[in-house]
Amino acid sequence: MNILIDVTSSCQSVRNSGIQRMTRQLFAELAARVPVTPFCWNRLGNFYQRLDSREMEYLRTPFRRYNRPISHPHAREDLPHEFLRLLRNGSVDMFTLLQDDDVLFVPATFTDRRMQKLPEMARRTGARSVAIFHDAADLRLSFLSERRMKKFRNYIKSLAAFDLVICVSNQSRADLFEFWKRNDVTARVETFVAHWPLEFDENERSAAHSARPVILYVSSFNVRKNHIRLFDAAKELWDSGVKFELQLIGSSTNWGRRVALEAWRLQSLGRPIRWLKHVDDRTLHQAYRECLFTVYPSLMEGFGLPILESLWHGKPCVCGGNGALGEVARGGGCLIVDQTSEHAIAAGIKKLLRDQATYARLCVEARARKFRLWSDYIERLLEHLQLLFNLGCGFAIRGRPDLFIARAGHVSLISAHHVWLISAQLASFIGSLVYVARFFSTSTRPVLRSREVSSRVRITSRSFLKHLQPVPRHASVPAVPGA
Repeated sequence: MNILIDVTSSCQSVRNSGIQRMTRQLFAELAARVPVTPFCWNRLGNFYQRLDSREMEYLRTPFRRYNRPISHPHAREDLPHEFLRLLRNGSVDMFTLLQDDDVLFVPATFTDRRMQKLPEMARRTGARSVAIFHDAADLRLSFLSERRMKKFRNYIKSLAAFDLVICVSNQSRADLFEFWKRNDVTARVETFVAHWPLEFDENERSAAHSARPVILYVSSFNVRKNHIRLFDAAKELWDSGVKFELQLIGSSTNWGRRVALEAWRLQSLGRPIRWLKHVDDRTLHQAYRECLFTVYPSLMEGFGLPILESLWHGKPCVCGGNGALGEVARGGGCLIVDQTSEHAIAAGIKKLLRDQATYARLCVEARARKFRLWSDYIERLLEHLQLLFNLGCGFAIRGRPDLFIARAGHVSLISAHHVWLISAQLASFIGSLVYVARFFSTSTRPVLRSREVSSRVRITSRSFLKHLQPVPRHASVPAVPGA
């Protein structure tokens, strides 16, 4: 089994937010166990390319040449650099390259021409296709432009063409099913929830408490990350005499300029706020160790990785409790607040600054949290990939995750094992009816021995089960409209 993995979002720059961090680690862990070939999509040529040495460096060691924090780490992902990659690296014919025993793995979101190409690859090749679905937060919150909303909707529709979709939380899977149902998407695709693992060098961990009241927020400057409301909460506390420093770590975006400008404005007024920009891993761990606790007022997430990073360092987190945020927070170490209210955020921050008993309890809970290891994650992933090859159809076997079956206007989640058991029991029942009918239709038929009756019922059942033909892969997946 050879895995061909799409690392487009993680090989063109030093950008290292949640999806990039996980994609890089996913590639490294898979490459240590099975043959893995990384590819990058060129959005100008609309084809895949092999990685050159610089892109492999960004994928394996993104901070090797990182000299200082920057606000826009994704600058090398712009169109001029894309054009240079187009000329330099050539194209790869994936339809020829993909073999029957290969896996095409796409761990990041895509809203370009891959929405048409990837389903086509899934239909025309014998390879199995796997995607990771992170969240539909921007779609649910309607923060995107109409053009980007349309692209994102088409992206979610295109996931129906994959053999396996891994969801990073129960909330993300629920959102995926709801979207498919609401939009009458016909699909037969296996899904399961696999929370991201969290595994750092233990030397990065520290039980020491911060000597200064520093509060850390790790997040890119995005509208749903709720920075402006956090600033309002901080101003409310500063005005009431509460002393603390607010530190921000994360890259900026086009929309994020207003966050950066507001942070600089507050700083010019003498407010204790610092934006450290996009930093390397060493600086990130140092910031976690030196803070008193963290805040994560994001309105909605597919997972919430910075919350777990904070807890891994033994630092409590003030965050919301809705959706995937609640899935992460309710395990302990978090103070859950209504992140849609600056007053609630302010009250949560003040509580951890002033209530030492609550702070100490949450620190203990944070240090007691257990985190999933990459070895466990990869082992389960490889088991599912092997299962795709063993079956080659829509049914799974006993002990495997749910099989998602979606038809126009109808969505149901059923255990694949239960499908088989119910089918077998139904076949046995029908076989019994057929035998009884035949028995009574012939009054002169001799009475059969019990063993012979049982044998005939089993034979009839097998005949019935032969008609339970699984639906061919992607037989009813509609073509995805253009971007």
